[in-house]
Amino acid sequence: MGLIILPFLLGALGIAVLAMMEILKLIKSKKITIKEIIIGFGLTLLIFAAIVISYLIEGKAWVLSPAFRIPVIMVYIPFFIYSLVKTSDNQKLKYFSILILISISITGILGIVFNDVFFELINYLGIEKNY
Repeated sequence: MGLIILPFLLGALGIAVLAMMEILKLIKSKKITIKEIIIGFGLTLLIFAAIVISYLIEGKAWVLSPAFRIPVIMVYIPFFIYSLVKTSDNQKLKYFSILILISISITGILGIVFNDVFFELINYLGIEKNY
């Protein structure tokens, strides 16, 4: 299973690093302020809360499920949306794409720093783990 998970997680990490590099460019060009970073962090928390709620609704979690669900919902899908809307002529969509990029970057940072916290949260919430 590690042969499937490792490239999947490395791909998510690569996307997060690319997002961080793009965010740094936008910060240097003063297109991003602290306001956007706070909103992007809020978006990250909102998406993460949706993932936790999905596990609460299911009532159980496969041990390897977070290794797939979290990167897909918090990195791959947002990056796909970012790729679609970043070239839009609509200013609101461009602004939203920047918020998505910030969210991906924050997810990458928090995913590395707090890797095991999600499993502790699953235990705390009493969600059944299946092996």
